[in-house]
Amino acid sequence: MWLGNIARAGLLFFLATQLYTVALRFIPVPTTILMVQRGMSGEDIKRDWTRLEDISPYMVEAVMGGEDSRFCEHDGIDWEAIGQALEDNQEGGRRRGGSTITQQTAKNVFFWNGGGYARKAGEAWFASLIDFTWGKRRVMEVYLNVAEWGDGIFGVEAAAQNRFGKSAKNLTQREASLLAAVLPSPNKWRVDPPTSFVQGRAGTLRQRMAVIRNSNYAACVLKGSAPQPVQRETVDKAPQETPQDVPATPNAEDNTESALEDLLDAAEESLNKDKNAMPPKPETPPVQVPVTDPTNVPTPEPSQIPPTISPDVPSETPQEVPIQSPPTEIPQRIDTPRIPPGP
Repeated sequence: MWLGNIARAGLLFFLATQLYTVALRFIPVPTTILMVQRGMSGEDIKRDWTRLEDISPYMVEAVMGGEDSRFCEHDGIDWEAIGQALEDNQEGGRRRGGSTITQQTAKNVFFWNGGGYARKAGEAWFASLIDFTWGKRRVMEVYLNVAEWGDGIFGVEAAAQNRFGKSAKNLTQREASLLAAVLPSPNKWRVDPPTSFVQGRAGTLRQRMAVIRNSNYAACVLKGSAPQPVQRETVDKAPQETPQDVPATPNAEDNTESALEDLLDAAEESLNKDKNAMPPKPETPPVQVPVTDPTNVPTPEPSQIPPTISPDVPSETPQEVPIQSPPTEIPQRIDTPRIPPGP
């Protein structure tokens, strides 16, 4: 009898949790077990539910770079990452986890910290369920609203307000990387002020964020709202006033030129007056040249020709000037005479 009651109670609980899971697809998560635990320990819970549209895309890229870069590729559980984590842990290297953002959301909403393999099994079931019923955008929205950031702060809006004094929508790339850097241990690692370890981790996250942005790995969440490169703001230049017509002020050169022109005009006027005052010159009659008949011109005798010009003595033949042949070799360089420097 009692076994039947337990079975019916278990079935009802299972159905209730499934209905609750479906309802969370549309309503904000009222509270979580971890929030109740923190409140019972005396912490002041600070949270403010925020839609995904009101959260900076940098924050989405930052948590994907730090927690689950294959968020858009798996179905809630990244079996490849789990296998790699198990292999690394068996080799004795640094222990690493293989939980996806979907699994962490399922743990934060439905379970508690700790619990071993039993909790892990339930987490895997709910991770597959919410990935199917909620979709990627809703899973990311719930994750960013229930994640713990230390000091009783839950959700990215409360974290942005308390750590940077601004809304989650206005977080910069650096601020988003700092918040994501402390998520694995929010009560141990600090954002204000960040330690050198946190700053180094945030710098690595910014590099991963660039890869996620350039490779479009967050397309299932952002859907075209990915942050674009910062544009420099153009500063509108003040309109320049059109210079009004200002009467030109003559300078010294103009004054000198004007005075010279006046002086030349006065001299020309004076010369014209003197010319008009002089008496006119008498007209000179044209010289009459007698016309000579060429047949009557006497031919001079040879004896009458000046001795400098002798028709019998031929003119002296100019001597030939030898033409020098050009040199057979071209000098390697032409020495240019140096010009002495000026004083």
